[in-house]
Order: sequence, then structure tokens, then C-alpha cells
Amino acid sequence: MKSSGNSEHSERLDELILRAVGGERPTLDFDTWKREHKDEVQIFKQQMAGVQATSRSQPFGVWRRIATSRIAKLAAAAVIIAAVLLAVTFVGGPDVANVAWAEVTSRFTQVDYVHMYIVKSRGNNLFGHGEAWHAHGKTIVHGNDGSVTYDDGQILQYFDKRGMLTVRKPSMFADGQSFLEYFSGGFLSDENWQLNEQIPTRVGDDFLIYTFNPPPGSNWLDTTSITVGRNSLLPIQVKIYVDDEDYDLFIFDYEAPEKPPEFFVHPTVGSANCEGEVVLDGEEVVLDIEGAPGLKQAVVRLYDKYDGPAEQFPLDYISVDRHSPDFCKSVSEKARKKYERKGGPVYRLDVSFVTDEGYHSTTLDFLAVWLNEANQCGVGSAASGGFYGWPDGKYRNIRFSPSLRLADTEDTYIVEIRCRVETKTD
Repeated sequence: MKSSGNSEHSERLDELILRAVGGERPTLDFDTWKREHKDEVQIFKQQMAGVQATSRSQPFGVWRRIATSRIAKLAAAAVIIAAVLLAVTFVGGPDVANVAWAEVTSRFTQVDYVHMYIVKSRGNNLFGHGEAWHAHGKTIVHGNDGSVTYDDGQILQYFDKRGMLTVRKPSMFADGQSFLEYFSGGFLSDENWQLNEQIPTRVGDDFLIYTFNPPPGSNWLDTTSITVGRNSLLPIQVKIYVDDEDYDLFIFDYEAPEKPPEFFVHPTVGSANCEGEVVLDGEEVVLDIEGAPGLKQAVVRLYDKYDGPAEQFPLDYISVDRHSPDFCKSVSEKARKKYERKGGPVYRLDVSFVTDEGYHSTTLDFLAVWLNEANQCGVGSAASGGFYGWPDGKYRNIRFSPSLRLADTEDTYIVEIRCRVETKTD
């Protein structure tokens, strides 16, 4: 017969696992989950035993153990969060209870090296895992899908799982914002004096916890909770809730960098699959495609540009008959907000494709494009407006990345496109 102490310990372990992934008290479904994940639960228990013994004396040793563990990202995230929960003994104290958030941000900006794990939880799923390093003024992010982002402090370049350059834009830190500010969508800004005056909502032996309510009118942020080392005042964990249950989780450590400078240098960028001149508000141009099996031509037209005051940005900038007014309005509003932040000029570009078989894709006719930038896009069949509706019944998803730069002649521009066909097996 189990003792009440063992029963309480088991219940506490269940609660820690569930709290780590944003759940409630154990249910029959959770018991089923544990039976189906015996290895993860056993390793979790072993990790927890070590965490309780070492978390107060070696807080970053926990990270080293997790980094070399073979368990799934779910269990790894659960261990580190539960370690924080166990380590927080609410003792209070005037020496740290009144440490304002501004002191934390000040110390964080002085750090030369940061290693970070990223986990996103939506419903019952964890997705979008990533691992990031920042050193030598450069940042690299590896996604669980094989994608890689390189940011040298001036330009950000994103390479998808096949190594194709699909995004090129100014650095996420070009205007001086920190990791914390960027990953919170600008919410945790150093310039927000109300946030800077925030003091810990919880004080523990080893950690301080700061809790921030969402900014007024936010349509994606909920509560943000940040766990900070009591002595270092450096963030160890940032948990940003997007609603009552879903969250983005960022976990940091600050050990000496092991990556050489060349680790942060992006690979050589190959030539585009097609390139040619387009005239502003002119005729469509047909460009021959090379090096993208399954694709023969790209059809491009450059519409108007806007380079006026942000407050006069046209609310109907995207106006396309085949799309609903609500859709056009939402896309125009998104472009307006980006224009307000970046300035101009901004252009509207239409792009469609012809396959080797002569099939025509849908026209992507609501692209807002800035000079010397690129963004990842996709189109399917023109016949049905989807990836499955091509005349031969095959699935095709045309992934492409267009960019625009000035030519020598007025109102003439060079458009280049990187593209490929993704099949159903991809």
C-alpha cells in the first residue's frame, strides 16, 4: 500500500509537469499520456531529482544536463520550468524585492554572448522549436524544420529547409532593440518607463519573477512572465502567453561561447532563378526560369508605389476584385502598419507562374514590396485556387521569394525571384 507521502509526491510531480506545459490538475487523459510516454516521464523524474539537489548551487548546470539529454523538447522544457518552480521559495527581502526591471534590461544589454532555446505551445502541440546563439554582434537561429536565420546586426537573411534564401530584410536589432524587446514584439521596450519601474511579483532564494500585463489594445499578447537570476539579474526564462493557455517560451544561458566567428557567417547566396526589368505601372513581363525543376516562367507586373506621409497611406492600397473587401482591408492595414514603421517607398507587385506542362498558377496580386528586401510567398493552381487543383490532379505548392531594386532608368526596376515547386512528399 502506498504511503500518503508517496501519493502526495506523485501528485506534486504530475502538477509540476502540467504547470510546465500550461495544463491543469491530472485527468484520465493525462494518465494515458504518461503511460504512452514512459521514457519521458522516467527521465523527467531523474532530471527532477538532480534539479532539486543542484538548482540552488548550480543554476546553469541544469541547462548543461538538459542540452545533452535525448528526450523530447517537451520534457526538456518541462524540466527547466519545474526547476524554476521548485527553486522559488518565497522569502521576500528588501535587498531584491525592490529591484526595478530597468536594472535587468541594463545588465542584459551588456551581455556579449547569449544561448537560447525557443518553444511555442499551441493547444496540445508544441511546434516551432528553435535554438539561437548571439555573439560577436551576430545572431544565428536554427529552426526544428531545418531552416536557418543569419543576422549580422545590419541585414537578416533566412534560408529555408532546402537552403533557399527566402527572406532578406533589415536586422531585427538594427535600431538597437534587444532580444527581449524583439521577441515580445516591442512590448518589453527599454523606453517604456512604466515597465522599467516594475518590481518583482515573486522573490525566491535564487530567482526573481517579474509579471507584465499586456499593453492596451493588444490583440496577441497576454501576460508575460520573466524569471531572472537573483544575483546576476539576467533573464533565465521568458514566457509570453498569447491567450489563457498558449504561450511562447524562451530559455537563456550565458556560458562562454563555443561557436567560432565563422559559425555566424551565412552561406554563399546563389543567383536567382529568374531576373528582369519591370516598369512601374507598365505591362506584365514574362521571365524565363532556370534551376527550378517543374517551373518554366514567371509573370510579373509592377503596380503603383507609395512614398507619402504615413497618416495618408491609402486604406484601399490592396484592392483586388477576386478577394473580399474585408480581406483587402486587412492586407492594406498590415501594409500601412509596416509602412508607418519602415517608411517608403512601398510597391505593389503581381506574380504568377507557368509550369513545365504549361499550367498557370494563381496570381499573387496583393504583394507589398520594399526595395532590396524579400519575403517568402506561395501560390497554387489558378483553376481552383489551391495546391491540389492542378489539371493533372497533382499537388504543387510554388514557393517563391521576390525582391526589387532600382535600375538605371527612371521608373524602371530589376525584379529577381527565387522559386521552387514543393510536391506532396515535401
